[in-house]
Amino acid sequence: MNKLMKLHLKAIVSSLLITLSFILGIGILSSAAMMIFKGGADHMALISGMAQALYLLFVLFLLRMKRIDLKNTYSLKTVPLKKYLLPVTAAFCFSAFSNILQTTAPIPPELIGGMSDDMEKSMTAFIVSVFIIAPMVEEFVFRALIMTALRKGISTTASILISALLFALIHAMAGGVIIVVHAFLGGLIFALSYVKTKSLFPAIIAHIFGNIGGYVPAVTAGLPAAAQYGLAAGLGLISVICCAGLLRKHAANGGANNS
Repeated sequence: MNKLMKLHLKAIVSSLLITLSFILGIGILSSAAMMIFKGGADHMALISGMAQALYLLFVLFLLRMKRIDLKNTYSLKTVPLKKYLLPVTAAFCFSAFSNILQTTAPIPPELIGGMSDDMEKSMTAFIVSVFIIAPMVEEFVFRALIMTALRKGISTTASILISALLFALIHAMAGGVIIVVHAFLGGLIFALSYVKTKSLFPAIIAHIFGNIGGYVPAVTAGLPAAAQYGLAAGLGLISVICCAGLLRKHAANGGANNS
């Protein structure tokens, strides 16, 4: 096995181990919380959010113990507001487009999957967990940690695809092919955002707005089906245009040849 092959293999194995640590860490912490707190099944979002927050704190502690420069290694730096426009618009419009179709089109429920929001009794806990903690933790894991590990051994383009695939696979636990495909495409947007802006923060904000976009169907539910399809088509087109902008800027910066 030559040196290049070893670098490829090491990068991929590292990304898989990080993903496995995320799944096991969240699973163990969530299970422990379920056993400790009575009525845990009624507060799944809160428990998941707490588990993700604890996992992130533990990871940050380990990284600091290794004296890793978090800001420069994982691009934890601020960028101008204009750099948020394409990622946030692309993520929100894609999520709204996808979710309108999921609620309007005659798709079998088993293909969609997902967890019921009724499992969380506290709206505040649900909002904090789903719209703040989850995007922060998942972006740090799947963009900062995993993409940094991948880009040490493979091209940026391959890193984008693999990180999005791993991000999609963890959503398979919610069941449903549609959820997995939705997460994969969303993961591509977040990964492109990370590469294009050279900062993790636009990816986090894009993820937050992507999650918000999932609730657009609650607003459009009263519209005729034809109007909902038309709105979904418009949102989808806007998302494609924004993604094309991200891809064009990515290519202009060197695309797969830059790490």
